[in-house]
Amino acid sequence: MSTRLTTAPSWPALQAAAAAPLPSLRALFAADPDRASSRTLRVAGLTADLSRHLVDDELLGLLHALAAERGVLARLRAAQAGEHVNVTEDRAALHTALRLPRDASLVVDGEDVVAQVHAE
Repeated sequence: MSTRLTTAPSWPALQAAAAAPLPSLRALFAADPDRASSRTLRVAGLTADLSRHLVDDELLGLLHALAAERGVLARLRAAQAGEHVNVTEDRAALHTALRLPRDASLVVDGEDVVAQVHAE
C-alpha cells in the first residue's frame, strides 16, 4: 500500500471539501443544536471541545475514510503492542510505554519495557 495520501480513494472528495466555502459556526450550530455535547470529548479528566472547529459530519466521514484506507487503527494497535513500526530504525515506537502505569506490561522483543521506562 502506498503511504502517499494523494493516492487514497477518498482523496479527491477531501480535496473538493477543502475547496468548498467554509460553513459558519452559526450555521453549524443551527443545523445541529446538540453540536456542543456531541463534539465534546472527556477522557482522563481532560475535556476537549471540538464543536467550534469548522468541521461538519461530511468532512469527519471523509477523514475517517482516509484513516481507514491508510490503516491508521491497525498501525496504532501495532504501536501499542510494541511491534516494530519504526521502519527507519526497525524498532518499536515506545511513546505508548511513556504513558502506561507502573503496573502495566508492554513486552517488546521479549522484554517488558514499562519498568525501564519508569526507571528512566
